Amino acid sequence: MSQKNRRRSPKNSKNKPRPDAGRSPQVTGETEPGAGVAPAKRPRLSVGQARQDLQASGQQQGSPGMLIIALLGVTLFMFFYLHVIALPQMSALSGGLPMPDHRFSYGAADLAELDSAMDAAAHGQLNWVHKTAGVIFPLFVFACVSGVAAWSLPRGAGRWASYAAGALFAVVDITENLLIEAALDAGGEGAELASAFTSARWILLVALALWAVLMIAGKVRRLLAERRA
Repeated sequence: MSQKNRRRSPKNSKNKPRPDAGRSPQVTGETEPGAGVAPAKRPRLSVGQARQDLQASGQQQGSPGMLIIALLGVTLFMFFYLHVIALPQMSALSGGLPMPDHRFSYGAADLAELDSAMDAAAHGQLNWVHKTAGVIFPLFVFACVSGVAAWSLPRGAGRWASYAAGALFAVVDITENLLIEAALDAGGEGAELASAFTSARWILLVALALWAVLMIAGKVRRLLAERRA
């Protein structure tokens, strides 16, 4: 019996489960090769570096100043086309008489003389100029003044006043075209009202041009001050 027990004991010891079976290996103080290397630290961003990154991002996405330059260019071109090319050419169809749009004031006698010097084709040509460039130009003036105000002025009364002034100019200019057409068709009747709108149009145009220059100059001065700071 003793010999059988001795023979079975090794077999039983093999089948007996080990005490540490199924347990996860304990973490020891030993480290694997390379584990002691500290991770690389990220460089800290300074205020100046962040500002440069923001400016570079803004330049990549496009600057509002480019839109302002485009609006100014188109507005100046429309002024040149209307008052330097289109309307002066009408003088060749009226015996050398200037159009009411190029005068500051005029009366019924002036429009009656102009009406008698123009034939039906000349009246149609003036009507076409008023319906095309005579409408596009004041609308671009409104868009240009509004864009400059939104770009250079903070939110408040000054910005809204600029919007209103640009819209007022567009309304006055387009209405003036209609009044001139009506006065010419009536042989000069209604010239006083048309003349008042023409005078108001010129005053508003000069005032808006000066105001746009002041707004742009102020914005440029602030940008230069920020860059120096």
